[in-house]
Amino acid sequence: MPSDSAPATRERLWPGPWAWVIGLGTTAMLGIAYGAALGALAGWLVGLIGVALTVLLALRAAVVIEVGPDGLRAGRALLPWSCVGRVAALDGPAARSARGPRGDPTAHVVLRPGVGPGALLVEVTDPEDPHRTWLVASRDPSRLTRAIEAARGRLTP
Repeated sequence: MPSDSAPATRERLWPGPWAWVIGLGTTAMLGIAYGAALGALAGWLVGLIGVALTVLLALRAAVVIEVGPDGLRAGRALLPWSCVGRVAALDGPAARSARGPRGDPTAHVVLRPGVGPGALLVEVTDPEDPHRTWLVASRDPSRLTRAIEAARGRLTP
């Protein structure tokens, strides 16, 4: 059984493949351009620095979704267990509908392109919270839903 301080589920939402293609492609073009203009050493240096910056930006842009002992964390935001209501795993069409004009305009939205079509919809029960729901992207929303239900069952009587 995991300890109370260890997260039950943790998912990092990396940027999608197109972000990597754009970042590394731009880096390659800059490296080639500087290499042609200033020499091979300058081109390789610009290329290596560009790759390092691309990876650093990807690390900073990757959001962590975590089901832990204190609640559901999506990036820097935390929804305590006392405020978590109903939870629903959304497939592609339902997630598109929740993101579109039929969705909750007050929702706290944590979506990343390239993650996949699925998402998780979490009801917020705190009447003081300006967000009635959370809409969180996930590669496996059903697994995240099960982890939330398991954590709530373990933490609430």
